[in-house]
Amino acid sequence: MSTGAEPYEKITVKAKGGSQRKTCYSELKKVKVEIKEIDKLVRELSVEVPADTVTTKLEAKFRDVQRSVTLKGFRKGKAPMDVIKRMYDNEVRGDVAEELIKSTYPDIVKEHTLRVASYPTVKTLDFTDDGGFNYTATVEIFPEIEKINFDGMVLETREIKVTDEEVDDIVELLRKKHSDVREVQREARDGDVIVVDIEKVYDPENVLAQDKFENSEVDLGSKLTVKEFKEQLAGMKVGEEKEIEVKYEEDYPDTQFAGAHLKYKAKVKAVKERILPEINDGFAKMTGEAETALELRMKIRDQLKHRKTDELNRAHRNQVIAQLSEKNNIPIPKAMVEEYLQSVIEDFKKQYQDVNEEEIRKNYEQVGVNTLRWNLLLHQTAKQENIEVLPADTENLIKKFADNYKITPEQAKENLQKSGNIADLRESILEDKVIEFLVSKATMKTATN
Repeated sequence: MSTGAEPYEKITVKAKGGSQRKTCYSELKKVKVEIKEIDKLVRELSVEVPADTVTTKLEAKFRDVQRSVTLKGFRKGKAPMDVIKRMYDNEVRGDVAEELIKSTYPDIVKEHTLRVASYPTVKTLDFTDDGGFNYTATVEIFPEIEKINFDGMVLETREIKVTDEEVDDIVELLRKKHSDVREVQREARDGDVIVVDIEKVYDPENVLAQDKFENSEVDLGSKLTVKEFKEQLAGMKVGEEKEIEVKYEEDYPDTQFAGAHLKYKAKVKAVKERILPEINDGFAKMTGEAETALELRMKIRDQLKHRKTDELNRAHRNQVIAQLSEKNNIPIPKAMVEEYLQSVIEDFKKQYQDVNEEEIRKNYEQVGVNTLRWNLLLHQTAKQENIEVLPADTENLIKKFADNYKITPEQAKENLQKSGNIADLRESILEDKVIEFLVSKATMKTATN
């Protein structure tokens, strides 16, 4: 597409230092522009600036140079123009070329409503024989999203239940936290804490780099303790040794041990008995969480329900993002992905000395694409459905922030403004509102297990 050699477009601007107005003229209407689609998100701009515009800028730049330089044999500002042009021709043309690109490119983008997603890459530039100036540049643009499709989304959900057993487990954790531990001279029993020296005796895959672990504490009452240690250390006394063989499950939570086969030699050095407090009102007060045992259990139940609700909401959020991205699989500008990856690399460099940039790019490229795609879909959905962040939304979140940190809302607002986090706060609110809207449009399917 191209604009011809139409007359200048008149623009009225306010003059500096007073109320008078002066008239200047935009040269964009005299500039010829052709825009080609090179790729789905790449446009090539071919720009021709007319000779009279170029000549005016060249002459002005040469006069600036003439006024500012001092040449041997001439007073400052008095060197002949032909000498100035001969000595500074390349430098001046370089400056003018840069000025012409900077002055025309933004107007071209605005005139042709290009939603650019990257800085332009200038491929060619030259001053023509007839005195004009031409350049070509490529630029990436944002994808056009006509309408967000969120029909047919199905979210897996479940009923929020808190069992008595789950409450009991938390109560037991609190009892252990507030228990006394004393050393006893008897065999180890379930619930005891055993101090052992552990030596690795069989590790064909070298899962453990260390061979010995002295004075290790093993809690026989913890669900996290490997069952072979719980079963085989029980009944042992101080001074006794035993070889313990462990075949870790393939889905063992600590992936370092998943599927591994190890043997250890364990020598008991001490047996410690836990003295657990009774579950009564005194215990409830000891925890600092409640005044009575009943109130403590009710509070624990509410906390577990809240935690499970948060987990379900996060699951719905992840499902919504995944399904919306799948239904609206828009392409993402490479420049945006590169900027994202560069920021990830910089974050790694702040934390670690040796950083493998190639590996980071490989591991985080798809993460970047997914993140950027969701960001575009998020804002387009908000625009399409007229979802906005209202002043009351921001104030409510600031109040919550203030309550969490035991400060006034005014102090919270000031802290957020100083740290530059107000914009992030508004973005977070917008995302929550869009997610809430999308979840309301989805069909809920109850999980079978």
